[in-house]
Amino acid sequence: MGVERLIFAPPSEQFLHVQRTPVEATCPQCGSGDVARYPVANYVGPRIVTKCQTCFHHLSVDVPTADDHWPPWRSATLDWPSSRAG
Repeated sequence: MGVERLIFAPPSEQFLHVQRTPVEATCPQCGSGDVARYPVANYVGPRIVTKCQTCFHHLSVDVPTADDHWPPWRSATLDWPSSRAG
């Protein structure tokens, strides 16, 4: 993890969007091969979804890992082991 995860400049674009990474999968709902993995803000917290881009069926919803860099504002100490002191 680098400093770029901790310090942000304000966005320069008018509209923000996330990078959708294509996944080799077939949607069980509609049979489409247009499946992508991308980060979302969910009611249970930040998640990474794998979703059909045709019918929006969820193939999986995962807790983000450090490699996912999501959310970008997450604590730098989130994955540190806790101590008795708290």
